[in-house]
Amino acid sequence: MALVFNDFRRNLISWNSTVSGSVLNGFPVICLELLQISDLMPNICTLSIVLSTCASISALRHGKQVHACILKSGSDLNMTLGNALITMYAKCGALDWSSRVFQGMSERDVVSWDAMVAAHAQHGEGKEAIRCFEAMQEFGIRPDPVTFTIVLSACSHSGLVDEGYRIFSSMFEECGVEPGMDHYSCIIDLLGRAGSLDEAEKLVNSMPFCANSHTWWALLSACRAHGNVRLGRVAAGFLLETEPNNPAVYVLLWIFMVQLGNGKKLLV
Repeated sequence: MALVFNDFRRNLISWNSTVSGSVLNGFPVICLELLQISDLMPNICTLSIVLSTCASISALRHGKQVHACILKSGSDLNMTLGNALITMYAKCGALDWSSRVFQGMSERDVVSWDAMVAAHAQHGEGKEAIRCFEAMQEFGIRPDPVTFTIVLSACSHSGLVDEGYRIFSSMFEECGVEPGMDHYSCIIDLLGRAGSLDEAEKLVNSMPFCANSHTWWALLSACRAHGNVRLGRVAAGFLLETEPNNPAVYVLLWIFMVQLGNGKKLLV
């Protein structure tokens, strides 16, 4: 890549292409180094790539440097860069800075709100994620399928069963969003974590499409945690049939059987 890059006159497009290529090929640190040696003024595309890189490797110091460059430019915070900053700070563990950026944006779109809901979800603040989800609707921003996936996942990881069910039920009725596989997986995972495995099984059987492996993985993990042998056998059978070469399936089954004791077998 470096040899090709040195063969032509550099401009901002070539810099952006090289920086992006470094990230896509698994060399995020090179991306940051290229930005430092460039004598060109980065544009929104460049800065977005770098912020995304900082988020992926939790490079908070570099991310703050990019934020400082944006502030020094003296212009209002662009929505694209604002959204990238929210995500970067959240993934680097600085939730308070995500909130500051969000509050300082003169304009916000659904991606901005999604980023803030996700920021709270990533930090285990399920109730705050729901408050943010509700606030976006009060501001006239209609949630999209991604929004519902994020907030339902937040409910699942925070054990907010009633809230998650309420949001799931409101998707189509209030927002006109048809629940997809990701949304069903989130709510099934939520029920499984809470030990409501019978309800989770009913939901799996009532879905308008077949459950995918992610859903069965969630169920099998829940069955292991709550000792449900019957449903665990069903979930395990599906995973063994669809992922016979996945060693993780056999490891989880072995753990399950050890927990149940030698007198009980998961698969017969």
